[in-house]
Amino acid sequence: MPTDSSRFLGVSRQAFWQRHVNQWRTCELSKAAYCQLHTLKYHQMVYWCAKLQSNDETGTRAGGFVAVSVSPSSAGSSDVCDSGLSLRLPNGVTIEGINDQSIGLVSKLIAQL
Repeated sequence: MPTDSSRFLGVSRQAFWQRHVNQWRTCELSKAAYCQLHTLKYHQMVYWCAKLQSNDETGTRAGGFVAVSVSPSSAGSSDVCDSGLSLRLPNGVTIEGINDQSIGLVSKLIAQL
């Protein structure tokens, strides 16, 4: 059973790593070099960078509109209708073949990425 002091320690630990992650993001060092300079354990830095990034993403996620750009296909227009839509995400992932039957899965896929 967690005590008040252990919960306080967890908050302090998160604040400690939040400060280091923010400082690392503003400098031009690699994670390894930053950790060596500040005598931090590299695997903990990797863990906290991922943890704090996922917290940022889930905390700021809200429904709404996003910008969409339509680019012409290299194939003919009949091929585009037959193959469905393609969605290229900012991270380079492309989801192809989106149609009436698969449209419900797209938001679930994107949520997992």
